[in-house]
Amino acid sequence: MWFKLSQFILRNRILILSMILGVTIFLGYFAVTNIKIDNTYGTMLPKDSQPKKDYELLKSSFGGSESLLIFAIETENLYEKEKFQAWYDFGERVNAFPAVDSILSEAHIYQLTKNSEEENFYFEAVIKNRPETQVEIDSLNKIIRNNPLYNGILYNEETNASLMMVFINESIMSDMKKANVLFDVEAICVDYTDILGPIRVSGMPHIRVAVGAKLKAELGLFIGLSIGVTSLLLFIFFRSIKIVLIANTVVFAGVIWSLGSIGALDYQLSILMVLIPPLIIVISIPNCIFLINKFHQEIKNHGNKAKALSRVIQKIGNATFLTNLTTALGFSTFIFTNSERLSEFGMIASINILFVFVLSITILPIVLSYSKIPKSKHLKHLEKQWLHYTVDKLETLTLHKRKWVFIGSGVVVIIALIGALQIKATGNITGDLPQDDPITNDLNFIQDNFGGAIPFDILLDTKRKNTFVNRFEEIDSAQRYLESFDKFSKSLSITDAIKVANMAFSGDGSNSKKYEIPSDVKLRKMLPYIENTADDASGTNGFIDSTLMLTRITAQIQDLGSYDIQELIDSIRPGFERIINPYKAVTDSLYPIIIEQEGEEKNASLTALYEADPVVFREIKAMYLGENTALMAEMDEISFASYHNEVGFNDSLFKAIDINEWKVTFTGTSVVASNGTQYLVINLLISLSIAIVMIGILMSILFRSWRMVLVSLVPNFVPLLFTAGVMGFAGIPIKPSTLLVFSIAFGISVDDTIHFLAKFRQELKLYEHDLRRCILSALRETGTSMIYTSIVLFFGFLMFAFSQFGGTKALGVLVSLTLLVAMFANLLILPSLLLWMEKKISNKALAEPLFQLYDEEEDIELEDLEIEPGGPNPTKNTFQE
Repeated sequence: MWFKLSQFILRNRILILSMILGVTIFLGYFAVTNIKIDNTYGTMLPKDSQPKKDYELLKSSFGGSESLLIFAIETENLYEKEKFQAWYDFGERVNAFPAVDSILSEAHIYQLTKNSEEENFYFEAVIKNRPETQVEIDSLNKIIRNNPLYNGILYNEETNASLMMVFINESIMSDMKKANVLFDVEAICVDYTDILGPIRVSGMPHIRVAVGAKLKAELGLFIGLSIGVTSLLLFIFFRSIKIVLIANTVVFAGVIWSLGSIGALDYQLSILMVLIPPLIIVISIPNCIFLINKFHQEIKNHGNKAKALSRVIQKIGNATFLTNLTTALGFSTFIFTNSERLSEFGMIASINILFVFVLSITILPIVLSYSKIPKSKHLKHLEKQWLHYTVDKLETLTLHKRKWVFIGSGVVVIIALIGALQIKATGNITGDLPQDDPITNDLNFIQDNFGGAIPFDILLDTKRKNTFVNRFEEIDSAQRYLESFDKFSKSLSITDAIKVANMAFSGDGSNSKKYEIPSDVKLRKMLPYIENTADDASGTNGFIDSTLMLTRITAQIQDLGSYDIQELIDSIRPGFERIINPYKAVTDSLYPIIIEQEGEEKNASLTALYEADPVVFREIKAMYLGENTALMAEMDEISFASYHNEVGFNDSLFKAIDINEWKVTFTGTSVVASNGTQYLVINLLISLSIAIVMIGILMSILFRSWRMVLVSLVPNFVPLLFTAGVMGFAGIPIKPSTLLVFSIAFGISVDDTIHFLAKFRQELKLYEHDLRRCILSALRETGTSMIYTSIVLFFGFLMFAFSQFGGTKALGVLVSLTLLVAMFANLLILPSLLLWMEKKISNKALAEPLFQLYDEEEDIELEDLEIEPGGPNPTKNTFQE
């Protein structure tokens, strides 16, 4: 098959190049016109996951929490005329942008006012025009700072910090190209820093557009650095500009195809997807090195270019296909995860790795066929002394020092295991950014002065439509409980809205003494005002949904690690639920007992439950007595006991208890980001495991021997353990970016194993009774290319160290380190294992595989070649078309 493929490629060069050019132009169009940035949070979660559903419920009921842009200042005497006017002017200019829905600050503040004639409430601007005198500003100071609602929300009296909340139109945030208008909004800050001091910028809109800009910049940086360093290394290795240009032709086509496929499939450029083009570069270069090395070896042996190119496609093409296939299989495991973004990443990576094989096996031989035969100076790299010295040393170690190879490997594995046990898992929204990055600094400023900066919401499901139950006291207590954990900003809820309404209803919207939950009597008087105000607002407000069934508590949380957030939620939940559902502890303890009881024991337990939770008693009576209000009123616990033994009573009791217990759901950007990270870590581990199994199966097909599978996998486990140990000792946590190291490194490092074993199997066909000779021959021929490719991969991935994102930086360094260790593992441990198991594996390894790794020796016949005029000259042959 591979001989026929070589004939097809070399005899249809113009057609193939034309097809590649056409596909490149087609995909290039999508790469230029349809690349979109995705930097939203929670997109790693499956759509049908519960955290994702909870977040979608929050957004559909109350709107998104990711549209709040925050400006913050820290200045003494904000209410001095010059400063207050500057803060007012700054807000006016920001509010003038069409992308801005509204703003809220001490200079743009609102007060709830009572309209007695229409019996409703309305918001009235405290500052209607730019204040011009200090007296006017002083009077505003008293009104604004006397409202308890805004203390801890808009200002911090202790630190002199003040916030401006800017509500961005959500339609703008759904399109990242339009969202770039935020850079224009934020640019206004510069005009006011002389008066107000540094103006900090934070909030999810800012983080998203700023991170998106960094992603876009880094894509170009990585592509440029990767191409630059690999080109330099190719020139150092081969001393030929022509080779560098040919290899870069493959690289450029691969990059265009990868970006074009992202655009053509309408995928978005996420923090994972941005790794694809550089990954394609560092995978395509090793392909080129193996093909060029084989071409130069063949030219050195016989000087026949046509025969050399045919053998390159047959021998190296087959092995390269298998290496690229195993790498693609490793990434394809992500496709089967339930995460849309992770699945897209796996799809693009695996498809483009196979694209790279097609480009390498066609472009390189075709272009070489049109070029002049390499001169002797271009073949000198095959005789480099340091390479021969290195390979000879490796050969000596595997032949005579195997015991020390195994001992050294064992020591490395033991130390690595100790380090790996110290790895911790984490992952937060800004965790990949440097500590001195402006995004991180500004976020920390908000957290230090206001308690938190990442949206955190608690949904309370009352389970009753159009009948909001008064639990204002419980919600208020739950808010105080939440703030006791010292990880949150001041929270807001329907209880705060009721307190503000009480201030307005009392006739003075600035009377802080009336900022309290009104009595039941007063609340009944306020109810028409509240209902009329809700009607004016289309049946909803920021704290109760339109069905009057859902309410929420909203706050900002510190940018904690993903697992820290989950631990915090787990510690909050029990106490929070007890506060929201004060009778839950009693009903939970009594219900299991009641359903097992009969007669008087059951009646006594139910009487205790009714006394503890009168609402449950009212609910269960309503189920049996319906709308008979008179009977409902006169029936007490004793007289109702006659219903206790009716069929289905226990089920009815459960329903009465359940509908009275509010469901508590923790959600918000912080929670979905946390769950997304945890989900991603789990799926990356599963994908790595599947990749290992798939590659093991492939090895078993090739060699039909479990010992050979073991031999092929062990050298690739050692580098992974080594890296895990380094991470543990260096304090590098497990998170999506660092966990990706293992998938990438394993998929690439196993390529060297396949190249070695491919050559080993080829030699077995020639010298089937001399296993040692086969192993050493494979080491000599593949060792040079493995060293070259490992050096290229090492420096190629090391380019990620220039990233601004800590995770990407760690990924580059760790993958480079892993691949370097993998090179030594494949050149030392692999041949040593083969020699150690010489007698045990020889017969099995000689068995025919389920498919041929190499074709039988078959070349282009010399009579099929035409010789240029001028006499026989093997360096001047051309192809017969």
